[in-house]
Amino acid sequence: DIDPIDGNVWAYDRCGANTCEGSSVDPVVKLDRKTGKLLKSFGGGMIVFPHGIHIDKQGNVWMNDGQASKDGTKGHQVIKFSPDGKVLMRIGKAGVAGTAPGELNMPNDVITNDKGEIFVGDGHNGQNDNPPPDATGRIVKFTKDGKYIKEWGVVGTKPGEFRTPHALALDAKGRLFVADRGNHRIQIFDQDGKLLDEWEQFSRISGLFIQGDALYAIDSES
Repeated sequence: DIDPIDGNVWAYDRCGANTCEGSSVDPVVKLDRKTGKLLKSFGGGMIVFPHGIHIDKQGNVWMNDGQASKDGTKGHQVIKFSPDGKVLMRIGKAGVAGTAPGELNMPNDVITNDKGEIFVGDGHNGQNDNPPPDATGRIVKFTKDGKYIKEWGVVGTKPGEFRTPHALALDAKGRLFVADRGNHRIQIFDQDGKLLDEWEQFSRISGLFIQGDALYAIDSES
């Protein structure tokens, strides 16, 4: 993602092994947009499975931790960091995959709106042909303070259902674009969960980015 204050690039890496379990490597990095020089890094030992990053208008860094640690003390959370790496908020119960209000199950992506409200695309393991019975496919909405507001969606292929809501983006009109990866489509909602449109001219979308009137859809593993 792009830092709205200085225009530099934030990224994450899964500690070189597709997991940060047992690693002290910092998975969150800030890079100079012109030279690629490392400007900042943090998060070592705090995140099991980095998945999806969002930088809000204040420059805070939001990260999803999509899997539980072996000891059950980390994972299944969204973590809000200050630009310097201080933990400001956690959403979800550490190490617990759940569906009760305030719980998350393999969160994929997170985004905030102009009011600071939080949207989480939850449920990574619903994208396969035979998802496990505990799989989720939903968008969960929270207040700016992390209090549960509402959710919509289940695992499925019908309009408004998901097989892994893998990436989120908001356009200038405030519409929420969801990369419904397992269903090879984009679904578009208002911020209360009303389905506005489905776009099926894409393939297996893993990432979304909107700038002005341009939508970038990152296709992978088609």
